[in-house]
Amino acid sequence: MVIYLKKFCFPIFAGLILILSLNNCDKTNPDDLRHEKLKINYSGDAKIEVGGPFVGVEFHHSYCVPQRISFYYPVANSIDVSSDYWRRDTTTVMALGLKFGESAKEWLGKEPYDISLTPYRVEFQKQDSVKKIDIIYQFAKTKPTMVVTYTITNLTSSVHNIEFETHLETSLRTCHSFILKNSAWTQYDNFSKSLYTYHTDEETQYAVVFVGNATEQPISYQTRGPLNLLLNNDASWSEEPKLIARENPAPTATRFLYQKKILGGENIKIVQIIGSATADDCQAIMTYMLTNYQSEIDHYEHDILEKAFSQLSMRNINPDLDHSVHWAKAIMNANEHYLDGQFIPMPCPAEYNFYFSHDVLVSDLAAVHDDLERVKRDLQYIIQHSNTDKIIPHAYYWKDDKFVTEFADSDNWNNFWMIITSASYLRHSADTSFVRTLYPYLDKCLQIALKNKRKDNLMWTYRPDWWDIGKNYAPRSYMTILAIKAIREYIYVSTILGQNIDNLLTLENLSDSMQVSLVNKLWFDDSQYLLNYYEDGSVDRHYYIGSLLAAHYDLLDPVHQTQMISRARTIMIDDKVGIYNAYPMDFANLIDYLKFSGNEAGLPYYYFNGGVWPQGNAWYALALISDGRQKEARDFMLETMTVKGVMRGPNGQPAMYEVRNADRDHPAVYGSVDKPQFMWAGAWYLYTLYQLLGMQEDQWNLAFLTKGSDLNIACDYDVYLHGRKVEISVSGEGKVIERLAYSGNPFYSAVVPEEFPMVDKISVQLGSVPTYPYLKTTNSTLLSVTYDASQKKMNLRLKAFANHQNQSTIITPSDIKTVYSDNSGLIVDRTENKLENYSEITIKSKHRERILNLWIEFL
Repeated sequence: MVIYLKKFCFPIFAGLILILSLNNCDKTNPDDLRHEKLKINYSGDAKIEVGGPFVGVEFHHSYCVPQRISFYYPVANSIDVSSDYWRRDTTTVMALGLKFGESAKEWLGKEPYDISLTPYRVEFQKQDSVKKIDIIYQFAKTKPTMVVTYTITNLTSSVHNIEFETHLETSLRTCHSFILKNSAWTQYDNFSKSLYTYHTDEETQYAVVFVGNATEQPISYQTRGPLNLLLNNDASWSEEPKLIARENPAPTATRFLYQKKILGGENIKIVQIIGSATADDCQAIMTYMLTNYQSEIDHYEHDILEKAFSQLSMRNINPDLDHSVHWAKAIMNANEHYLDGQFIPMPCPAEYNFYFSHDVLVSDLAAVHDDLERVKRDLQYIIQHSNTDKIIPHAYYWKDDKFVTEFADSDNWNNFWMIITSASYLRHSADTSFVRTLYPYLDKCLQIALKNKRKDNLMWTYRPDWWDIGKNYAPRSYMTILAIKAIREYIYVSTILGQNIDNLLTLENLSDSMQVSLVNKLWFDDSQYLLNYYEDGSVDRHYYIGSLLAAHYDLLDPVHQTQMISRARTIMIDDKVGIYNAYPMDFANLIDYLKFSGNEAGLPYYYFNGGVWPQGNAWYALALISDGRQKEARDFMLETMTVKGVMRGPNGQPAMYEVRNADRDHPAVYGSVDKPQFMWAGAWYLYTLYQLLGMQEDQWNLAFLTKGSDLNIACDYDVYLHGRKVEISVSGEGKVIERLAYSGNPFYSAVVPEEFPMVDKISVQLGSVPTYPYLKTTNSTLLSVTYDASQKKMNLRLKAFANHQNQSTIITPSDIKTVYSDNSGLIVDRTENKLENYSEITIKSKHRERILNLWIEFL
């Protein structure tokens, strides 16, 4: 099917096919079954965000009326009447009035409703002895609209007259400046019973907000606003004029009144189409949606469910882990919005109207496993929005009267994530052609970022850790860790592409020196943690989550790694909600010193000031996995990272959130979440789960379970290995691989070779005794591995660059007799760690050229 983004044309033939196919599904179609499997039913106080490609809505306290509506077409405007971000839950942009029979009119949305929730739909339900109220918010796939369905059912056996009125604030706030625009004129289409509000300000791109009626027709309407004034005047239905003239624009609201007598057991069902468009296309969009709204909803929901369930996935792990796999994948695909003619990932459905490279890049670290097309599209978007000097964007958004790009400077971590994500894409895809196109941008990223490397071989930055606030230039652990990782990933990409070969040894030596400096200068024995400095040379004694990435990226020796994890466990972990972003929570005392803008760090235990963030929980779990503590990591994930784990916690609700409150001394807010449907919360969950199940990668290779596992693993997952979709089946428990098979045939390497055999299934069984020798790790790219069982001889073909020092580790149930490399004779530089049932032997050999051949003979 073809979709034209700019004008939203829907080809007639394709549209008919879609409508017929969806309308002919039986009542137990797969989408209904998958929806039931995914959805969460919840009663209680919850923040909610859901959305589609063009519209997102935000709710607080499980109220059935939204606090905010975000539109993404023609540009990102929002309906939001709040004046204080921290108290935005006290305002709503919609009001609903209901008069049932002779009862007094009641205003809905003043108390929590029961909810049925997925990342793409929310349903609110409430009933008493006489009536049931059901309100559903859903979204169109190809048109800039959402569909709200209000159903009031008569539960009595008598006839009752129903009066129902809807009020929607139609003033707009601009995308970046958040300036209120409340000067507009209105028009009513009597044929479609639709109201159009035409904004007159260029900063809104002259957007038209419209509301139409697809089923029940209103008996009256009104467009004068603002909403809060109208709500105090129930007699306003008889006022004239009902419209605001083009010549005298004014504040607006869209109001409809409905009346109907319904028998016992019957209902009134009102379907409103709410959207934003240009003056040129708004009426055509409405005309189409009035008859095709259900097919548009079905199309969108089918698309999300297909990606959440049918795309490559993980399964048969644990019910809570499995459910959150589908939920996370639904979040990652639902949080894609229209921006300047394209659909691109954005952080959440309603609160961020911006494109951020960081959010996309870290999310794609998960997506490389199962959605290479998405990652390639995202990387293409970044280079398309880079400047002529190949500097990548930090953000892209509508501001005032134009689209604006913020570019990544030398203090911007996007430079590192761009390299890290591109390298991971290359390992999983083997797409050297596209990565060759990326390479000049990766080169520029490294050049710019290393401007902040000082003579001490540490990265000096303005930000305290991973957060984008503050200004205090000093050496920092987080950025040094990312720099080391990014340099090594750049070396890998350069090696595979054959680019910049003469400089790779220098870069490798630099990364090694930076790793030494990281530990020598930023590790503090009294704190048993990687810390930072302040600009005046004093030590920043805060513990930050960013330091934990050193464990995940294997930058610490085992003793320091275990010490750091134990210290984090002791002072930073709340077992019920997760790991504090920073400790202690005293940033209110450092506003002037760190040049914060007021209290932007947040109250203690909230936001930067000790709140719990999804990447922090992920980084702690990843550190545990690196330390061989998979069972502890699994239990931590179940409690703090799964949807049902969050629900079990204090003030729990269905969420994969941006930030969670960790203030256990205040039960009313302890465990509560903000931005409950956050893209990279879902992505970090998936990434961490892949690692837990043994799908690991380092600078040079993809590999399986190189650290073993103290967890009895039994699961299946799908992943792309060097461009090929492969099903991985994992079983057993132990520190070594007992058996490894490619399509049933024994294989002799936990490291996946670049010259990947034509297989579609790999089985990995852990245990305590290896059946045969295998390659555990190597710090060159493994091209191929062969093993001749009759001669007990293994051959490794490895790729790097001249003078690179290779280190390869073999697990073997028998001793090694000899080791040779090409043209160098017997190699004697090897160490052996003899364990109860096997030996772990590490071989060191230098690359004379790009390709190194090693032959290992076993006794």
